[in-house]
Amino acid sequence: MMQVLFDQQIIYQKRFFGKARKVGIVNMHTQGVRFALLLVILLHCSIPVHAAEPDEYTVFISGFTAFQNQDYKTAVEKMSFFLKEYPATPMRDMALFWLARAHFRLGNRHDAARCIAQFFRENPDTPLRSSVEDELAALAVGYEKDEIVAATAEKPRPAPVPATAPFSVAAPASPVPDKKGEPPTVTAGNGKRRKPEYRRVKERYHGTGAAEVTEERLKVLSGEKAAVARESALPGLPGKPEKGLHVVTLEVEQFASVELNVPPHPEKYKVGARVSIPFELINRGNGGDGFLLETGFPGEFAPLFASAVKPEKPITVTPQLTAREKFRGVLILSIPEAHVDGRKSVFPVKAVSKFDRDVSVSREVSLVSLAPLLRMVLKPDKEQVRPGETVSYRIALLNLGSAAAEGVSFSVTCPSQYEPVESSSDGFRGGEKSVLVSGETAVGPGESREFSLAFRLKDEALAGQELFCRAELINRKPRFRETFLSPAAVVEKVNGVSARTGSDRLTVLPGQRAVIPFTVTNTGNVRESFSLKASAPSGVRYAFFRSGDDASPQSDEPVSGVIGPLAPQEETTVKLEVFAPSDAADGTEAPIEVAVEPEGNREAPASLSARLRFSRPVVELETTGKGGRLKPGEISQLVLGIVNHGSAAARDLEVRSMLPDRLEVVASDPPFDGSQSGERVWRLAELGPGEKRGIVLLFRIKTDVAAGTNLRIENLVRYRDSQGNSY
Repeated sequence: MMQVLFDQQIIYQKRFFGKARKVGIVNMHTQGVRFALLLVILLHCSIPVHAAEPDEYTVFISGFTAFQNQDYKTAVEKMSFFLKEYPATPMRDMALFWLARAHFRLGNRHDAARCIAQFFRENPDTPLRSSVEDELAALAVGYEKDEIVAATAEKPRPAPVPATAPFSVAAPASPVPDKKGEPPTVTAGNGKRRKPEYRRVKERYHGTGAAEVTEERLKVLSGEKAAVARESALPGLPGKPEKGLHVVTLEVEQFASVELNVPPHPEKYKVGARVSIPFELINRGNGGDGFLLETGFPGEFAPLFASAVKPEKPITVTPQLTAREKFRGVLILSIPEAHVDGRKSVFPVKAVSKFDRDVSVSREVSLVSLAPLLRMVLKPDKEQVRPGETVSYRIALLNLGSAAAEGVSFSVTCPSQYEPVESSSDGFRGGEKSVLVSGETAVGPGESREFSLAFRLKDEALAGQELFCRAELINRKPRFRETFLSPAAVVEKVNGVSARTGSDRLTVLPGQRAVIPFTVTNTGNVRESFSLKASAPSGVRYAFFRSGDDASPQSDEPVSGVIGPLAPQEETTVKLEVFAPSDAADGTEAPIEVAVEPEGNREAPASLSARLRFSRPVVELETTGKGGRLKPGEISQLVLGIVNHGSAAARDLEVRSMLPDRLEVVASDPPFDGSQSGERVWRLAELGPGEKRGIVLLFRIKTDVAAGTNLRIENLVRYRDSQGNSY
């Protein structure tokens, strides 16, 4: 996070002589250059204003810029407006973060507490917690506990920075007489002076190993006794000693004391970097001594000590130092890659005397992490999408942190209802099913990258479905992985139906029951019913049936004009039963129209048409032969021609020829099948359309027939069609 972090630390340093001195050190971490870079890039070249919400990013950037220009009043106005107008924005957490800090800078403690408490409540796992000012974080705790917070207060003022050397000055250590002029009982490790320091360590690091060691040392110091001067007789001297002379021998006892100096101001280091923090250690004792080096930095920092001369060789103890001798060393740390931008880390560094383990000194080392802060925004170009339409996603990648991000890539997982449009892949390559993967790129502080993706919504997408695209952002250096979700694109409701048939032209016999099957498909994306309407010529009766479990007519279910409801893409088979009129002429046609309408939208019907062609056999009997006058006994010929002029086959044909009893049959080809009461009968099983058959009958007049007698031969044909209709 590019931000201004205000840290105030109070360091108490005590000298062996004199009173304790309170030094206020104020560290102001500014990122003005980076913020200016971010402003120029975002406003002039990086992200064009989006057509769907043209002011969203403009409002956020204007508030962000106002904060960096210390125009906190404008920052409050812009960020408040941003949160009101765009409550579901993916930049909501950032807006709350800057709004709280702007209120804090204005002295609006109540509003600052409310906003930062809301930020923590909505983002309980945010790593930015460590970047919030300590006093502002304390206001949030008080606000959540319903403690009264003043509505306004003075703006926090930084303490003056003392004009000191780059390192803090530790207390010197040397023996001095007390007020009574008695010899000193304790040197730099004086129990009276060390006890308050030990107690502060014990309270501050309660529950740690350092607290346990401090507890033991407090017990030892409680039992300290003053050093006692030893009186003894002098060893023999040359000559006779003076009468009454007494000598007191004093031996100077070695004491231990140490001064440890570390950088007084927090330094800023990029995450993942291996850094060296210099320190200076001075032996303030009165004899040679070495010092054990310890640190409270956790293992994730991989801490180790080394000499400034040989930083490649780790050490845990300094060389033996003479009195007043200095040792310059470095604390080598690896800044954890998991640290968020602006995170403050404060841990102690300790030096312990080897001569007297009760003598030690510790100082706090402060540092601030610099890291990239990547944010990604995915927005569709439309909120409502119809099946078959193309929806484009704008992807903006921003680095709001203080350090560059290298090896940045991301993958986009789209819903199964989407299919990518290849011409709009914008450098993406296909991954697993419904996944597109970008190439690697680098994003500097304040920089941005923009990408676009287009998808086609499949026809089977259901109405009302909310479609989200999910982007997983991966930063290889430093290691970072986070997921961002797009706003929802809702599938628009579509009504649709289609109807098709494989029997659009049927040939039927008069009076025949014909069935026209057709399939109805719900091509919309909502479940609904459909109405059926048919139109046919007069005399043609019809009815709708829905197919049953098998093909038998008994299993069909009558339809009263409505079918369904049908789910999206569901289809069903409907039968239109038609009864041809019995008097329909052969070769005539009757058009049938069927309309299927969605009940949700009568303006989008589907229609199909079929034509009924009526077919029947038309058999005619043609008679040829010698007519006129015949003499008795004279043989004559009669030819019966049978022709089917219809379009259907004639079956069970029966030709009857009724001869008077004064005529006698000489021969017949083919032979007749029977004779009864002067009738001769010929039977044919079938006579196809256009087929012709002939019967030749030879006969003569009996000799006893009187002249002038009129004789008449009658011929008749009967037949059936395939449906059993008789003609």
